Amino acid sequence: MRDLSLSHTRKELGVLCRLSLPILLTNVCWMAVGLVDLLMLGRWSSEAVAAALLAGVWVHLTQVAGIGLVMGIDPIVTQGHGARDREALGRALQRGIIVALLASVPVVCLRFFTAELIAASCSFAEWIAGSGEGLTAGRIDVESAARLGQPSERYALSQSFATPFFLVYIAFRQHLQGRGILKPALAVAVIANAVNVFANWLLIFELGWGITGAGIATGITRTFMCLAILWMVRRHRLLRGAWVSWDRASHSLAGIAQVLRYGAPVALHLTLELGAFGATTYLAGMLGIEATVAHGVVINMASMTFMVPLGIALAAATRIGNLIGERRFRDAQSSAQLALGLSAVAMAALGLGLYLGRHWLPSLYIPDDPDALSIAARILPIAAAFQIVDGLQVVGAGILRGMGRTVPPAVFNFIAWWVIALPLAGWFVLRRGDGLIEVWWSLALGLGVVAVLIVAWVFKRGPASLSPPSP
Repeated sequence: MRDLSLSHTRKELGVLCRLSLPILLTNVCWMAVGLVDLLMLGRWSSEAVAAALLAGVWVHLTQVAGIGLVMGIDPIVTQGHGARDREALGRALQRGIIVALLASVPVVCLRFFTAELIAASCSFAEWIAGSGEGLTAGRIDVESAARLGQPSERYALSQSFATPFFLVYIAFRQHLQGRGILKPALAVAVIANAVNVFANWLLIFELGWGITGAGIATGITRTFMCLAILWMVRRHRLLRGAWVSWDRASHSLAGIAQVLRYGAPVALHLTLELGAFGATTYLAGMLGIEATVAHGVVINMASMTFMVPLGIALAAATRIGNLIGERRFRDAQSSAQLALGLSAVAMAALGLGLYLGRHWLPSLYIPDDPDALSIAARILPIAAAFQIVDGLQVVGAGILRGMGRTVPPAVFNFIAWWVIALPLAGWFVLRRGDGLIEVWWSLALGLGVVAVLIVAWVFKRGPASLSPPSP
């Protein structure tokens, strides 16, 4: 019996690794698009990097809301694939495309308020920091942050033409991923990075468009990703056995509502988490350009390591959804626990790497800014410290998404970020005038709370809870 259990564990680990590795590489390539913008803008000016970081907060926040809505097809696709339900698979993709196109409208409209958002955050910071006795408002540099409003908005708007294309790409990527077809998205992401490097070089430096050129280059790259995956799907007939013709049922309000019922909590969960991290970027902006750049650089490095557990999380969502579709609930619970363990081990290693590289890794981004480099070296050990809990919380959320239980992660993220961590970070910066060290410990606390709540939920009410009672 023990040998059988060990054999099952090895098999399940192999399945998770086979699914997660291509997803991980795809996500790293996806992240590299934004990384290239920062690295190349760093050769343009530190102020351009700071503006791109502030704009990136709003761009990613609005975009991730649309992505979350489209990801409502995940449990439908993964469970439909496990159940061999062609109708469910085809309708899920059709409705995912509809949701992507509808979501792109408010996403683009919100980008027009980038400068106003930065100005409002500065006004709010001045009001908080300047009220009450004994407050250290003198350390809050709102003038620098406010000056970045217009270039930040140019960066946000210049890439917005690609939003509908990118969300349609997400629909196809999630559909293929839920069926275990992973190579097309990886191939597209690899080629897209070459497109992005060339477009950035041409538009930023050769044409001298600076931050606007970087935004247009990102938009071109994301449009290319959509067109490329559509070509690959058609060329290799990747929807064979998972497609039905468009008809009135494709536009069924009940069907679209089902996608939104799964997707809205995912969008809320992602925006709550990303919004909290984004708010800390605005808080860093109140501490000066060097603090903004250092904060953004470390956030970017933490985002790169985050791609590892995100790959495991997406693999877990696919695997667990497939097993639930096959009604193998106990196996799905074992796979969930194995995914959590795999994430913890991987993130422990990456955390050690961040700590050991705290002095030289930031220099890859900002080689000529010693003040920002010094600040980054001081906050990188904190990012290293929260790697394990960051991995556990995202994998736990992926497990619940595979189950179709998308509400609990949204609730947990609201409590952890907007009730505990973010008010604490704001108090440190706006009321006490402290630096980034306290902000980053607040981030670590938020991630820890989310991780504990989600992991406890998975063990208590995970896939095994779906198993019908024994007669």
